[in-house]
Amino acid sequence: MIKIPKDNPLQILSIGTKILLKDVMDQYLRSLGEVKTFYASKMSVAVETFNEKRPHIIFCEHGFPEGSALEFIQYCGGLDPSADQYFVLAVEEHDEGLVALAVEKGIDEILVKPFSIDTIHQIVERYLEKRDMATDDWIIDLRKARRSFLEKRFLEAEDLYANACRRHPNNAAVLLEGADFFLRRGYGNQAQTLSETVLRESPENVRALHILGSALKKQGQFKEAATRFNRAQEISPLNSLRHVELAETYVQMAEEQIQAALKVETENSSLILTKAKYQLLRRDYVALVTYLDAKRAFLNDVAKKEADNLTLLAKKLGGIR
Repeated sequence: MIKIPKDNPLQILSIGTKILLKDVMDQYLRSLGEVKTFYASKMSVAVETFNEKRPHIIFCEHGFPEGSALEFIQYCGGLDPSADQYFVLAVEEHDEGLVALAVEKGIDEILVKPFSIDTIHQIVERYLEKRDMATDDWIIDLRKARRSFLEKRFLEAEDLYANACRRHPNNAAVLLEGADFFLRRGYGNQAQTLSETVLRESPENVRALHILGSALKKQGQFKEAATRFNRAQEISPLNSLRHVELAETYVQMAEEQIQAALKVETENSSLILTKAKYQLLRRDYVALVTYLDAKRAFLNDVAKKEADNLTLLAKKLGGIR
């Protein structure tokens, strides 16, 4: 049986209270030797503890007060494949959708209730095996790049991510981390190229499909983006964040159609108001107010009243005077 030495203790964070009962987890974890355990039942405490303690192993229930594992991962900036961390998703029962979600998000494994002390020991063993890989070149390259990004040395980070992708062109983890970074920086073309490289080898890679969808959306290719998002959702249907991406994509597709119609009927009151409503959905409040002011002369009396209501709502929501 593994015994964690005192000079190199493990820090373990458990999030939730339904599956990860504190007394039971303490009993199991203390049997490993020198471990420091932290518990969080709410999202705010979980994120604070994660940022402060940087635990080696995180056990997180799929759903807990104030949020879910998916939201927690988002708040923490995503799971880093180069980090000295092991993320375990705790669930009530096995579900193929959760398995797909875990693969997509880079979750290390799923812990299904009921579990035993042996199960916990095996998880720790697998974490230690993962930690032994920390000297691999691709992990070192990603750590350097991520550190530069977190420290806001963005130009340096761009070079480091680009170099890592060039050095490890067949490593999907490296390419997707690079694609995600370039997407965050607003470089849709680079994100598209890297995600497409992964998809050539692994057409069902959900993370690559999602990143490609986001990159295409950023470049205004909404129909193509929706196709990738929908395929990703077929494979991994429990990613609620992707529903939001899809909704935003469809809104922008619809607005494109409205804009095309307005080129034919520039003074159509119904089309003008519909475009304004889509701007409201996208929270583009300033553009909405400016647009309706410019188009007011083309509106009939009924449409003017509705335009006034939309303008007042946009000003209130956008804090516009």
